[in-house]
Amino acid sequence: MQLLVIFLNHEGFLDDILAELVELEITGATVIDGVAMERVLAKDVPIFAGLLQTTRGSRSYNKNILALIPKKEIVSKLVSILRDLDIDLSDPTTGFLFTIPVDFVLTSQADASEKEE
Repeated sequence: MQLLVIFLNHEGFLDDILAELVELEITGATVIDGVAMERVLAKDVPIFAGLLQTTRGSRSYNKNILALIPKKEIVSKLVSILRDLDIDLSDPTTGFLFTIPVDFVLTSQADASEKEE
């Protein structure tokens, strides 16, 4: 099992990515609103206010998608499908994606922790 993490800088792609996750039978994803660290520091810590000026043009807000993926092959398939839709997560203006191996899951869904690669 893998934890899929997507930091999506181009929020216009959110619906397409979520739709593709559903098509791949990944229905338990979580979407979190994100704020760039530079924006938080510039706003809340006055000494870093100049930092915001140096990051102009970069995205200050993003969407973060977290999903448990039962098999690694699904991630490869998702990346391929997204590229076909011109969603290139290797482009930093679009965002990026990574996975983390998950060894254990405790949940009320009986079969979630039993799904292994």
